[in-house]
Amino acid sequence: MVIVLAGLASVVMLSVPLKSFAQTVELNEAAVEVIVNEQANPETLVVLRGAVDEFWVEESDFVRLRLKLPASVPHVADGRRYYSLAAIRNIQIHFDEALQRVVLTVPAEAFQSVKFDVQSRSAPALTPTANGAFLNYQVYAQHVSDSTLSGAFTEFGIFNRYGVLTSSSVIRSEPATPTQSRVTRWIRLDSAFTHDFPNRIERLTIGDSITSAGSWGSAVRIGGISWGTDFSIRPDLITTPLLTATGTATVPSTVDVFINNQKVSSQTLPPGPFIIDRLPAITGNGQVSMVVRDALGREQILTQNFYSSLALLAPKLSQYQLSAGKVRSNYALQSNDYGKAALSATYRRGISSWFTIEAHGEALQDYGQAVGINAAVGASTYGVFNVIAAHSAGSGKSGSLLGAGVESRFSNISMTFSSKFASRDYRQVSNAGTGYLQFKQRDLAQMGVALNRAGSIAMAYARDQYFDLPMQRNVSITYNTLVAKHLSLSLVASRSMSDTRNSSYFLTFTLPLGQRRAASLTANGGSGIGAPPNEVYASLVQNAPAGNGYGYRVAASSRGNYNADGRLQSFAGDLDVQVARQQGISGQNLYWSGAATLLDGQVDVTRTVNDSFAMIDVDGIADVPVYVDHQLTTHTNKHGKAMLHYLLPYQPNRINIEPTELPLDTVIDNQTLTIAPGYRSGVIARFPVSHVRSATFQLVDEADQVVPAGAQVIFNGKIFTVAYGGMTYVTGYDHGLQGHVSWSGAHCEFRVAPPANSSQDDPLPDLGKIKCRKQTEQHQDLH
Repeated sequence: MVIVLAGLASVVMLSVPLKSFAQTVELNEAAVEVIVNEQANPETLVVLRGAVDEFWVEESDFVRLRLKLPASVPHVADGRRYYSLAAIRNIQIHFDEALQRVVLTVPAEAFQSVKFDVQSRSAPALTPTANGAFLNYQVYAQHVSDSTLSGAFTEFGIFNRYGVLTSSSVIRSEPATPTQSRVTRWIRLDSAFTHDFPNRIERLTIGDSITSAGSWGSAVRIGGISWGTDFSIRPDLITTPLLTATGTATVPSTVDVFINNQKVSSQTLPPGPFIIDRLPAITGNGQVSMVVRDALGREQILTQNFYSSLALLAPKLSQYQLSAGKVRSNYALQSNDYGKAALSATYRRGISSWFTIEAHGEALQDYGQAVGINAAVGASTYGVFNVIAAHSAGSGKSGSLLGAGVESRFSNISMTFSSKFASRDYRQVSNAGTGYLQFKQRDLAQMGVALNRAGSIAMAYARDQYFDLPMQRNVSITYNTLVAKHLSLSLVASRSMSDTRNSSYFLTFTLPLGQRRAASLTANGGSGIGAPPNEVYASLVQNAPAGNGYGYRVAASSRGNYNADGRLQSFAGDLDVQVARQQGISGQNLYWSGAATLLDGQVDVTRTVNDSFAMIDVDGIADVPVYVDHQLTTHTNKHGKAMLHYLLPYQPNRINIEPTELPLDTVIDNQTLTIAPGYRSGVIARFPVSHVRSATFQLVDEADQVVPAGAQVIFNGKIFTVAYGGMTYVTGYDHGLQGHVSWSGAHCEFRVAPPANSSQDDPLPDLGKIKCRKQTEQHQDLH
């Protein structure tokens, strides 16, 4: 009963309108320094002071101190609300009367949380696209037995600020037929206009494209329009859910964050709770560790487990693709074989850090449509589960698709299991017309194990069961290890179990012989139809460099087979020659590939252009080395320009030149340019180089005595220093200019004479001896 009454009394007291404690005592304004939990920078505040160690702080100053407002009744003065520091639970207050300083010791939970973003990066500023064009080409000739083939591949592109228009084609010259002596055919491959929307991370394609299959659908080639999200426009964007680490610091501290023992962040913390957001996550299972260390070296270690997967999208991040057009058949065999109209749509969104939903639909004219969903669910630190459900209808028939899967990766084991089940009449765009190869059940199981120093092993089992075809099963195993300091071993074995059975194996030893060269010995064999022959292959490979140079591969087997391939790379293109013999059949191949580009009014021949490129202008200065990310790439031509290929689109490419490699009569304001070109297009980058005239001369006074070292020279608005022996260096040199010299209270002035004709082209002429005459009183007063 006593307890009940006490509780009732408390309720009654709280229900009565409260009167501020501050109204019962006299409060006076005071300016004090406030130090909270040993923070180095105190805050100077105007507070209300009452009894001993009783301080009332204005509401906005609680924000400055990063303190939460206490659950107490405020005192209102001059329209402002004040709260008592003593109302903070477990606070300790010490006041130094002499220093007028309030020292507070506050528990961590009384602070507002502070948040740090580790991956808060923005996309690089896109460099404006110039007007230009490129032409990729490859010509080839092939001779196998008594048959000769030849042809060419071309890709033409035009670009400007509106986008890129490309068209590719092949020309084939084939052997004679019973009715023709020789057949030469031209076939168009792909033609499309592409426009990117970098701010929205979207890409529009008009022409030939491939539809999105989603996680369960089918991708087909169409001629039409495609519009959707393309994360390649933002390479810096991390699409998977990012990690968040939380903790508390009682006093100012530092925190180091580790992901699987790799340091990814270091921050300085004020007292109180903290949140370190947007930490990058590796794929698979892992652990976040935080080491919080204060000024006295005291440490606390916090750990948090996680699982990350590409199947999950970051919360509120979405991705979509919409395609409409006519399905293309006989690609690379016919130029314009377009048939039925098709539609495909995919939408994917991260609902939370552990749940991502995807909806996909596709339809084919006259044959019906299929729609379905896929849900990816993260299960704590164990992995990600996927569930698929789809339904198709059309031509008077309907069917369903159901599927489920799981992926998991631990410290040294990764596993993937999935199963799909389809009814007989289930159809997708790829097989809507015929139902050919419609599966009944499809199973896949994969496992990989890292054996540390013993290497790694991977196993896979796949089973496809069809309605009208025999069941197919396949099992494979791969093992890799380092058997000596540099010698590695790789074993691949597989067995197919269907109506026809076969098995195969490949055992390879590889020995590196430098950065680009390696030797290998391979033994392969098997049994059944399609199995490789039992033989041993020895090969020597030297990879071609990234720039100009050569590479080769020579190999020979115990059965008399051989393969020799040589590659020569130059600024104008690549030459590839190959001779081979396999199972009694000999052949020879010859390829030449290259490109031509048009940019900034200049035509260049170069190697194949697959990425973006840039024209670098160094103000007409020839033979200047040009570096990409501090790697020497090329030199400027006689016009002071250089073409840079293989630049990464939508990513910062740092182009630099060294001032010491420029002529003496030049000055560069910025030696590094960062450019971010668009998709498969060219940009122009000009270095801010200016030409200046410089000169040296010896300064002497009227008595022909050298001006002392250290004297200050004012010439053409700039200040220079006289060196030993009166030697002086100036820039902005031109005849008729006057200079002024001062040292130790002495002053004189001089005038530069016109240079001799022989020194007109000299970047640093020596003007000889120049006499400095006594400065007038008027000039002395001015200086």
